[in-house]
Amino acid sequence: MMSGDMSVRIQVLATPNLRTSYTKVVNYLKELGCDALFLNFPENLELLVRDLVENRLSYRTFIEEVRERKLVPEPIEGWRYTAEPILKALAEAKLHKPKLECYCYEDPKYTELSVDVSCEIATLTLRANIRREIDLKDWRSILLKGISLRRDALSKEADSIHEKATGECSCVSDLDGENLEQRLTEKGHETNLINVEEFYHRTPLEMLEERLAKGDISNEEAEKLVKDHLDYIENYILASRNRDQAYYKWVYEKVPSLREKIDSIEIRHLDVLLHPDNV
Repeated sequence: MMSGDMSVRIQVLATPNLRTSYTKVVNYLKELGCDALFLNFPENLELLVRDLVENRLSYRTFIEEVRERKLVPEPIEGWRYTAEPILKALAEAKLHKPKLECYCYEDPKYTELSVDVSCEIATLTLRANIRREIDLKDWRSILLKGISLRRDALSKEADSIHEKATGECSCVSDLDGENLEQRLTEKGHETNLINVEEFYHRTPLEMLEERLAKGDISNEEAEKLVKDHLDYIENYILASRNRDQAYYKWVYEKVPSLREKIDSIEIRHLDVLLHPDNV
């Protein structure tokens, strides 16, 4: 493919790290009917994903292989919680579109380093809850480290997509979808950004990371968002059965402008509906 080939069209699907959101991605993919699908999974999963797509592996065997070969950081349940809806839909997508090509584009090195950053954030969270004090310097340092790693990875990932993209493409991304779309546009591709969740409200930590990346946040605002994050972990994440239930309970109680978009009864049902398969 020639560099900057305008016959290539790439739909970037910006997706929060929620299982319900990844279920919606499956529905988008059915509507888009793409020729190539780029998944925000580590590149070292690509061969196994292709075996899954071609029905050479069952979903259960796929997960066992990923776990045994340690292709995603342990424990894999956090990754599988959101990835499962897409993984289970791939074989059917291939049946409907036999020429569909699937790629995994996330830089494996970034996958490992981001886990280290997440562990550091978890340590800071625990320390702040125990000591009841916030070392804002440490929070800024660790979050800026994660932001820097993500920027570097984004460049590599955009290059990978650029080299392989052909025809109509769909690219599943995280909340960095806008930045990925911009990089792909700069490479000459016709792109379109789709926000899978029209009314998504970022969590306190996501808001803090976004503001730090833009460099427009005061110490007072940063400390307020850290405190909100601590509250989110203690009163929602730890008090809920899964990530989605925690998030939607938090939005329902803390974001009045979105309350009418959420059914409180459905929130309670999420603990039953969103369990990954026992593999």
